[in-house]
Amino acid sequence: MPRPIDHLARRLEIANAAIRILARGGTQALTLKSLAKELGGSITLVTHFFANRDELFVAVTDELISSYDAQMEEVDQGKVGYDRLLNLLRWMTPAEADDVTAEAGRIALVPHRGEHDSIGHFFDAMEERMRSLLRERLQDLVPDDELEASVGYLRALTNGVTLSVVEHPDLWPQDRVEWVLERGLAGLGVRRPAGEPDAVAR
Repeated sequence: MPRPIDHLARRLEIANAAIRILARGGTQALTLKSLAKELGGSITLVTHFFANRDELFVAVTDELISSYDAQMEEVDQGKVGYDRLLNLLRWMTPAEADDVTAEAGRIALVPHRGEHDSIGHFFDAMEERMRSLLRERLQDLVPDDELEASVGYLRALTNGVTLSVVEHPDLWPQDRVEWVLERGLAGLGVRRPAGEPDAVAR
């Protein structure tokens, strides 16, 4: 008897394969055929889930956001306040090779966002979700009248670190990323609780 297909897992697998292709070759490289090859199967493996490329771009966004939501409990690890926010910032910056590849794929889409509504949807939905996650964790740590500016500040900080890691991963070991994130929080007046050591840049 054939094994049942986990449709959500398969859609996420396809979305992640699409991101790898985008990272290597940009939007021109992402076709249903190249995606099937990346997955080691026939094109029907892809078209069973996504009828065309635009639908695929929307799905990449939706699947990534769904996977982010599922990861939040693990990211938070039961922490509160400063540590909960710092854990989110760590998660928003790439640490592993796969994370760097995924972010390179996202960055490769930037020049093409006006070409397809689906790419615009990708950036708008991702930005809204990232800002929402930051807002949830900042709201008890900064004054109400500084909340939105603080969200923008940390979004710019994590985007800048991410781009730097993608461009020069050898210059950005995790302890250096950690140092920048903690200094960024200090710039908002959000500091590690007394008695706990700061990250040390190397």
